[in-house]
Amino acid sequence: MEDWKTIALVAGVLAILASATGVGQFLKRHPDTGLNAAAVRTFNARLRAWWLMCSILGLALLVGDGVTFALFGFVSFWALREFITLTPTRQGDHRALFWVFFLFTPLQYLLVSFNVYELFNVLIPVYAFLFIQARVAISGDYKRFLERTAKIQAGLLICVYSLSYAPALLNLKLKTHLPGGETQDWDGSNTLLLFFFILLVQMNDAMQFLWSKLLGRHVIAPAISHARTWEGFLGG
Repeated sequence: MEDWKTIALVAGVLAILASATGVGQFLKRHPDTGLNAAAVRTFNARLRAWWLMCSILGLALLVGDGVTFALFGFVSFWALREFITLTPTRQGDHRALFWVFFLFTPLQYLLVSFNVYELFNVLIPVYAFLFIQARVAISGDYKRFLERTAKIQAGLLICVYSLSYAPALLNLKLKTHLPGGETQDWDGSNTLLLFFFILLVQMNDAMQFLWSKLLGRHVIAPAISHARTWEGFLGG
C-alpha cells in the first residue's frame, strides 16, 4: 500500500462510498422524496455490503498477500457452500462433496499462493472433475449420475476455480517499458491491479442497479429475477 496510486484509488473509493451513504441516509430520513421506499432500502443494504467487503479487503491487502489468499479462499468456500445448499444432492454425493470442500478448495488456493501455475491451472478442471465422477460412481448411487456430478463440477468451477484467479494476480510478473523499447521486471505491488478489477465488478453492480431502477423496462429473465433488466445490463 505504499504506492501513492493505490492510496489515491482507495481514498477515492472511500469518498464515493461515504457520499453514497450520505445520500442513502438522506433518502431514508425523507420518505417524501417520491422514490420507492423498497428501492431505498435495497440501496442502503447494498451500501452496507460494499462497506463490509471493502473494509475486509482493504484490511487483507494492508496485512499482506497471505491474508488476501486466505480471504479469497474463505469466500470461495462460503460461495460453494451456498451453491451446494441450493443444489439437490443425494447420499452418494456426500463423500465427494467432503473432498471437494476440504481438499480441492484449500489445495487450489495453496497452489495459487505459491504460484504453482502448472498445477493450479489444471487441478480442478482435470483432476477434481475426474475424481468427482469416480467418487460418486464408487458410492453405487447411479440415479441421475451425470446431472448430479455436473452440478458439483459447475459449483467448483465457478465458486473456486474461477475466483482463485483474482488473487493469482498478486503473483503476476509484470514488465515495465523503458525508453528504447527495452523492458524490465516491475518491482511494485500487484495490489493495485487486484483492487482495480474488484472495483470494476462493484461499479458494474452499482450501475446495473441504478440504471435498472431508473430506466429498467425489459427484464432479461423474468422467471429468474425481475431486478435484472437489459437497461441495467447495458448501463452496467
